[in-house]
Amino acid sequence: MIEAHLAAAVKGFPVFVWTVAHEEGRVLVDTGMVDSTPELDEEWEPVPHPEAIPRDVVAIVNTHLHFDHCGGNRLFPGVPIHVQARELADARAEGGHTIREWVDFEGATYVEHEGEGEVLPGIRLLPTPGHTAGHQAVLVDTADGLVVLGGDVAYSFRELGAAATEGQRRVLALGALTWLSHVAHPKVPRPG
Repeated sequence: MIEAHLAAAVKGFPVFVWTVAHEEGRVLVDTGMVDSTPELDEEWEPVPHPEAIPRDVVAIVNTHLHFDHCGGNRLFPGVPIHVQARELADARAEGGHTIREWVDFEGATYVEHEGEGEVLPGIRLLPTPGHTAGHQAVLVDTADGLVVLGGDVAYSFRELGAAATEGQRRVLALGALTWLSHVAHPKVPRPG
C-alpha cells in the first residue's frame, strides 16, 4: 500500500512524501521539511509540516536532495537513505543545490546507487535525470500493477506529458500510475 503525506508547502504548492508498506517495514520516499531558514523564507515561503512525516520507517529514498525533499532526513540518523551517487556528490559540491547541513548530519547513513537498484524486493530505483542530474523515481510493484513515485520528475502531469527530459520520457514509457510531489492525486500520464 502506498500512502501520501503532505509534508510541506513551497510558494503555496504542496510537497507530498510517500510511505510504501512492505513486509520488512515501511519505506519513506522523500522527507519534506522539519524547519526553514531566513534565506528560504524570503525566496520560497516554505511551510514545513514535520508532524506529517512518518517516523516508523526501515528505509528512506530521496528522489533528489533539494531542501523540500530532504529537509526531514535529519530525523532519521542510522536509517539507510537511498540516493543516486551523482545526486549526493552534487549536493555536497561547493555551491551545491541544497542546504548541506540538511544532507550531511550526524548519523546520516547514505546508500549510494549508480543507476537502477533495489531498496527491498518490489521497490526499485529508476534514474530520471532532468530536474537534477541525479534525480530518481521509485518503482513499486503492487497487487494492482506498477506504481511510480516520481518526485519532481515534473511539477505537473502536463509538464510530464511534454517529455522534455530523459527522466520524463522514462516515466512516460512505463505507462504506469504515477505520483508527483506537487500533485495531490496520481494518474497514468500520457504524452502530449
